[in-house]
Amino acid sequence: MSCACNTARAQAAGDAPRQALTISLGAFNENRRDDADSPLAYAGTGVAGRIDYVRSRAGRRWNFSLESGSATITPAATGLHGQSEEGFGAYTVGAGTDWRLRGSSLQAGEFALGVQLAGTLTVSRHMYANQDLIEQTFDFAIITLAPAARWTRQLGAGAVTASLAVPLLTWVDRPYADVRYANQFVNFRYASPAQLRQADGVVSYTFNPRSRYEITAAYRADVMEFNELQPVRRFTQSLSVAVTRQFGTLP
Repeated sequence: MSCACNTARAQAAGDAPRQALTISLGAFNENRRDDADSPLAYAGTGVAGRIDYVRSRAGRRWNFSLESGSATITPAATGLHGQSEEGFGAYTVGAGTDWRLRGSSLQAGEFALGVQLAGTLTVSRHMYANQDLIEQTFDFAIITLAPAARWTRQLGAGAVTASLAVPLLTWVDRPYADVRYANQFVNFRYASPAQLRQADGVVSYTFNPRSRYEITAAYRADVMEFNELQPVRRFTQSLSVAVTRQFGTLP
């Protein structure tokens, strides 16, 4: 569950640029298996923060985001808790743009198509619980370029929005050694769609849209599968409640 504070500015002219800055803090649930650090699947809940900046004008929208989260995750299998744990951290920077399709409307359904560029770094500190605590640190970096689609439709007193981004071009940096002692620098390489599959989807509902105060409930899911020598499987989900305060002339 997360809460977001959103600051928006609008001008009276319909084609005048509008800007919004969002700062959010919340929780996420992480489920992952990375064969580089353990053959076991791990799961847990952590905290995350995010900053979003959006600028829109005449049916086109630009967005920029920074996000980070951290959690302590333990083996998902029953009876294995206490044997080991991981300090998991994820950091993402993203940017994108989309265009609203002509002829679409909020009442009948408004569509927008665009592209998203994102860079994600995950760091896991794997700790083995024994007489001499052993720790290893692994990282996994991904750069993706994805087509993105967004659909918004008025429903009752509010509006429902669904969005989906599926990367087609992907580059990965995947050292298999403890990065604290690795002697190589960042080495990105191309990963084909057969090697890395990922999808990021969001479904949200905004109560009383375009009013001075807005409340939005959202569910987000991100699934990723990387097939190589030591595969990685991840599923991250979050449920959030955002409170929006708009400033200036309302749209």
